[in-house]
Amino acid sequence: MASLAGRVALVTGAASGIGRAVARAFAAEGAAVHAVDVQSDALAAVVESLHADGLTTSSSVADVSVPEMVERTVANVLDASGRIDCLANIAGVISSEPVEEVSLAEWDRILGINLRGTFLCARAVVPAMKRQGSGSIINVSSRAGAMGFAGMTAYCASKFGVEGFSRALAQELAPHGIAVNTITPGTPVRTAMSETTYSPEQRKMWQDPAVIAPAFVHLALQGPDGLTNRYVNAWDLTQELEVGAGS
Repeated sequence: MASLAGRVALVTGAASGIGRAVARAFAAEGAAVHAVDVQSDALAAVVESLHADGLTTSSSVADVSVPEMVERTVANVLDASGRIDCLANIAGVISSEPVEEVSLAEWDRILGINLRGTFLCARAVVPAMKRQGSGSIINVSSRAGAMGFAGMTAYCASKFGVEGFSRALAQELAPHGIAVNTITPGTPVRTAMSETTYSPEQRKMWQDPAVIAPAFVHLALQGPDGLTNRYVNAWDLTQELEVGAGS
């Protein structure tokens, strides 16, 4: 039986990159996936592709930084499925410029999607997870959530914020049977974001985001008695899972 059979997963940023790969991996493992993105055409293409492969998927066009959109999306999923077992907060944006050139609008955009969006989506799903007594929240982080990078003040601030939010949330939700982890790719992967920031050397090494999707599937299965309150390297975890499967 597929590992996520019978579970309902909400995946943000699902129209491209890591979000698209994770939505497909979750669905392939039996989850009913609700894909969320602001890019309507790309999102529709992802859903069409998953449906063509016989995978259970629905979708919502929503901006995760807008509370009303998030609340409506979560309410629709609960109306249709009655539960949410996993939230994968993958939607994210990046920019690179000297701090004196960062406009207030750009600061707010990056913090709004990367940090505010993570908070809004988590806040919206937690009541249902508490009622179930189980759930997994996966928040995409970055090396920029653990160290600073010149020219990326807003992005680093957002990811450091995600780390702090997730550490506190993990402790708050553990008594309710809910795991909370952050995850960083751990290897160069080709996404719309990396196409704007990766050096020529990094581009030589980048891989399809699908290579790290098994780590997300593993985290989706976790509760407080398993992995929780961790900063997970997706590449390393995927390699560990492959070794374990082959032993």
